[in-house]
Amino acid sequence: MDLDVNYVNSLLGVALKPAEIKGYLEKMRFGVKDGEGMLKVSIPAYRTDVMHPIDLVEDVAIAYGYMNFKPEVPKLYQLGKAHPDELIFEEVRDIMVGLQFREVMTLILSNRRDLYERMCVPPEEAVEAVKPVSIEQSIARTWLLPALMVVLEKNRNREYPQQIFEVGDVIDGKGVTTTRVAAVIAHSRTNYSEIKASVNGLMASMKLKSEEKPGQHPSFIEGRCGANQIGFWGELSPQVLSNFGIEVPVTAFELKLN
Repeated sequence: MDLDVNYVNSLLGVALKPAEIKGYLEKMRFGVKDGEGMLKVSIPAYRTDVMHPIDLVEDVAIAYGYMNFKPEVPKLYQLGKAHPDELIFEEVRDIMVGLQFREVMTLILSNRRDLYERMCVPPEEAVEAVKPVSIEQSIARTWLLPALMVVLEKNRNREYPQQIFEVGDVIDGKGVTTTRVAAVIAHSRTNYSEIKASVNGLMASMKLKSEEKPGQHPSFIEGRCGANQIGFWGELSPQVLSNFGIEVPVTAFELKLN
């Protein structure tokens, strides 16, 4: 494999001479022949991990010694810091943990069956993958609750109660990304009052006020669903529970965070 001396130095931020790079590569058991600004590197048969010149650069860095690189502050306008939205999302996570929920992280790619059919929701426009890895991961999710229901489905053999939540991104049919928080409670006695208390606790901790009103949502039992300007909550319908093979009542909420 040909290795450009300038390529090595530009990536590592050093000024090594060809002979020095040759020595480091030989230290890593490569065969090396000098050239004009280019080294001819013979790769041992057992080094199946070396596929590109960058792999040789990594071995040069190892032989040179990571401790010998002098750290430099990047020439940037300012140092990095957390985005204000991320600080809010972290606060929401802390509050949800304080409310006895456990956080889960699910994939942003889903499928129409989970998002709409099994949730008893009419299909809507969604961003589709051109070449999906599988049918199960073919479109971008447009809301969070279906992913939490899939988690409950996979944990049916675990003991109850189960209380899980997720703070994650959703993408609408036009490609606009927003962040939401969703949660589910699953056990034999969960009801509207319990999930409503969790919503109130979260909103009070975030110092948010809103006008509550009766809600209507295809995934929830009629008359046992509430809503405000940022989301909805209530008791999931028996049909939804049956679609996911869940045999205990489940309450849930989903709220927009931006």
